[in-house]
Parts: sequence; C-alpha cells; structure tokens
Amino acid sequence: MTPRVLHHAANDTRFHPFPLARPTPRLTLIQHAPAATMPFAHLAPFADFEFMLADSEADLTAAAALVEQCYGWRGYPAQRPESTTGETTLLVRRAGRLVGTVTVRCGVTQRLHAESGFAEHVGALREQGCRLIEYTRFAIDREVLTRTGQEIDLAFELIRRALRLGQVSLAATDAVIEVNPRHVRYYQRAFGFRAFGAERRCERVGAPARLLHLNLSALDPAKWPVLALH
Repeated sequence: MTPRVLHHAANDTRFHPFPLARPTPRLTLIQHAPAATMPFAHLAPFADFEFMLADSEADLTAAAALVEQCYGWRGYPAQRPESTTGETTLLVRRAGRLVGTVTVRCGVTQRLHAESGFAEHVGALREQGCRLIEYTRFAIDREVLTRTGQEIDLAFELIRRALRLGQVSLAATDAVIEVNPRHVRYYQRAFGFRAFGAERRCERVGAPARLLHLNLSALDPAKWPVLALH
C-alpha cells in the first residue's frame, strides 16, 4: 500500500490563499482520547476547550477583535492585517466563546513581519536554508479564564499546537516570534526558544521587542497533539 504523502498546500503555487478561498481546512487538530485511556494526562484540563483552524471570514474577524481587545488592555495598537495570504489562524473556544488565537505565517512564500525590525537576523536564517514560520497576533482572554476558576496555562497549549502545525503542515525547520522583553524567559523555559539579537522597538505596536528563534527539529514529537488531514 502506497504511504499517504502530506501535501504542503501552503507552499504550492497552485494553491489559493488560505483560508478565504477554501471553505474548510484540510488540516485539523484532533483531540486526544480521555486521559484514562491515553498517556496524555496533561491535556485533561483542556477537555472543555475546542481547538480549531479559522476557516471563514467570521472566524478571522473574531480573532482580529480578540487581538485588538487584548492589545488594547496593554495600551498597544493592533491594526487588522491587510492580507492573510500565507497565514493560518488557530482559535480556542470555550462554551462557544473565543478565548484565544495565534496566527502562523509561512516564511517560505511570504515576507515575515519580523523582517521589518530584525531583517538581518531573519536574513541570516534564510541564508542557512531554514524554512521559516512566524507566530504573530497571539492573544488570550485571561478574564474569561479567571472567571472559570481554572488554573491552566492555555497560552502554552495554544502555542504548543501552533508549533506542531507549522512543523507538520508547512514542513518548517525553524520558527521566529517577536515578544515583549518581559516574556522572553517564559518562551525560553517552556519551548526552548533562544534570544536572537538585541532589544529593539516594534513599530507595529509601538513597544519594545525581542526576536526569539527555535529550531523545530529539537521538539519532542511524543509531546505534541495528533494532526490529521481532512
């Protein structure tokens, strides 16, 4: 039997921009079975959360609104993107309400946002032959989580899935992300990102930023969720 080959549609010149030109995503995140039957006990706290890919204009609008809301709490502007070509947006809902989002931007066919402020650093990775992805427009509605009374790290679970998505769906070798300097240690400790370059000002949000880099080959596949093509 011929093995099934994963089609890297986002890097195919015949592929129309995702997700606006396609009614449903081909790649979805599959929830694990209950912790009692599988060795993924760390996923049990997320049983009430639904992880999905944005596949409509309404989904993208809701994600953009959440980003604007969360950035606004910190006094940062958050302009809606003019184009989502080459991007995949992940969503998290609880009881039907959007509580988290992050966007994965493919750097194989698109210019990354990080190249505006860290052009030489991203360029160095490109010269090494890295297939890059970028994580951007990340937001979590922490007020909703606080009201649930749950002690969970939804940010970790959402980014964890986004990393695996980029690795499997886009065959990315490396990831970059711009973060506020006060969040650097979290990304280093939780995922193994390394600081790449000195602190600079991110003009998109008018705040200081550090560029972080992660070699995706260092990830342990046993710790990541199952992905399947639809």
